[in-house]
Amino acid sequence: MEYIQAHFDEYNRQYFGGALPTLPIKLSHARGFLGKVTFVKRRSWLFGPYKNENFVLRINVRIDLPEEVVQDTILHEMIHYYIAVNQWKDTSAHGKLFRAEMARINKEGNRHIRISYRLSSEK
Repeated sequence: MEYIQAHFDEYNRQYFGGALPTLPIKLSHARGFLGKVTFVKRRSWLFGPYKNENFVLRINVRIDLPEEVVQDTILHEMIHYYIAVNQWKDTSAHGKLFRAEMARINKEGNRHIRISYRLSSEK
């Protein structure tokens, strides 16, 4: 968990100017994802605008992944968090805003963040 928190803090400074608030980090053993940012959309009053809150970063530890893939997964989820915490509307889950941020970070940091990661089956 300290590993994930340390990388979150480093990447927050390096790629997001320290703009991302600290959020709870949970380790997951789920089969369906490598990482995920969850949050609740809430209104402060009946017809008011929605506000995203109660963010949680979940990183899967069920699968033994190369360190670079774990780091890129953290960054991938941080892009989702960055978009959601700023209340921005993207064209889809991995839409134009997400792809622009992914391209920026990949270029600036010589990273290899992807939309999805397929695990190769070893026989």
